[in-house]
Amino acid sequence: MPDSPLLLEMTGITKRFPGVVALSGVSMTLKKGEVLSLVGENGAGKSTLMKVLGGVHQPDEGEIRLNGQTVTIEGVSAAKANGISLIHQELMLAPNLDVAGNIFLGAEPRRYGMIDRAAMDLRAGALMKRVGLDLPPTTPLRELTTGQQQMVEIAKSLAMDARIIIMDEPTSSLTPVEAEKLFAIIADLKASGISIVYISHRFEEILRITDRITVMRDGGYVGDLITKDTNHDQLVSMMIGRDFTTRFPARVGKPAEAVLEVYDLLVPGAKGGVSFAARKGEILGFAGLVGSGRTELMRCLFGIDQPLAGGIRFEGQPFIPRRPADAIRRGVFLVPEDRKLHGVVLPMSIAQNISLPDIHNYRPIWWLQRAREQRVANEQLTAQAIKAPSVAQKVVNLSGGNQQKVVLGKWLAMKPRLLILDEPTRGIDIGAKAEIYRQIASLADQGLTILMVSSEMEEVIGMSDRVAVFSQRRLSGILEKDQLSEHNIMELMTGVVRHA
Repeated sequence: MPDSPLLLEMTGITKRFPGVVALSGVSMTLKKGEVLSLVGENGAGKSTLMKVLGGVHQPDEGEIRLNGQTVTIEGVSAAKANGISLIHQELMLAPNLDVAGNIFLGAEPRRYGMIDRAAMDLRAGALMKRVGLDLPPTTPLRELTTGQQQMVEIAKSLAMDARIIIMDEPTSSLTPVEAEKLFAIIADLKASGISIVYISHRFEEILRITDRITVMRDGGYVGDLITKDTNHDQLVSMMIGRDFTTRFPARVGKPAEAVLEVYDLLVPGAKGGVSFAARKGEILGFAGLVGSGRTELMRCLFGIDQPLAGGIRFEGQPFIPRRPADAIRRGVFLVPEDRKLHGVVLPMSIAQNISLPDIHNYRPIWWLQRAREQRVANEQLTAQAIKAPSVAQKVVNLSGGNQQKVVLGKWLAMKPRLLILDEPTRGIDIGAKAEIYRQIASLADQGLTILMVSSEMEEVIGMSDRVAVFSQRRLSGILEKDQLSEHNIMELMTGVVRHA
């Protein structure tokens, strides 16, 4: 993009919140038709900077220029009026409306004061075709996959004539096929002169589809990189401020006897029963495409859903959790895939979140033992390396990586016997990932049995002692450590069955 005109300049952007400087003199530029990646560890300020650009936050200092003209973006409506669209990681769509209704929500074409449904469907159809959605505009949104909903968000941006589209972790919930479609759409948008700011923790995507990379650290600007001239290690080093050579920790412990035995367990929606065993001190990985049945199995093991048939034995005894409380009593804990929805209570403090699942033990009489709550929370703050001024900090104000550490900490404070991790590093930066990997490996080395669901191939191979691979809601096979490779896992993901 060397000859493209400069579309956006953000200079000296500073944003303060009570007790913290989120952005300190940050600068960023964006050219017309450029795909720019904004990278940094959780808490680096990426999302805050984009919320300033998208009108969600107002900067305390600094200047924003579009096409050389200084602009004041006083709200989301002002951002849209300036052609700036922010697509959040959690999609902001209305499931009770159809596709056309979502695309034009709040800006419906009207005739004689009434919504012109025919015109809306016609325009929506053209936009849907542009983003590769071959569906009637009247299709209810709830019938779409996550990937298709992502395309609706992009169509919504195009409907408002967006010149800049900000995508925050757009592939975090997409299948590989859906991600490929998204990359093709981004290439088309780029060719038409639309600029993209792409926020992702997946380096293979960044190095593949972007033109330039802006690196942030601790709320400040670090520098820019031309994507074709950089590599993974250089990018990581710039992000974390030090060389980063070991992605996955070495293991010293050895798995022992089986502690979890699953026999012909029939999960709702599955085509057949699942059988496997997990050993003491083992990290048993679970690989498969989105919707392959891994999460559904974990929900049954934690008592959220009930299996239709089959049995479970845990530590030599029958294990039939009718609800999560039953699993928790046996020391079986789940770190869920969606930490914000199921893992933490965002308005509550770190201390309150950590004590919550074990709250009855903090209230032996009539009052809450605040001193004990503070002590246990501080122990986890240190053990999990949670970056926060104190355990009184509200979880909503923490970065994604630190929120995940709170979820992990609340269970570790209760001394788990079996820990289920569903996408434990989803949406987390490389530095926080490394800390969580070290914690997981250390727990396994101490004898804890861990079931780890992951959609990241490197992660599941690098962290697991064995990997159970799911395809179309059935167990395709279990690979031993010396069999772990991307080729072997993909073979089983596509339905080539091996007997465990």
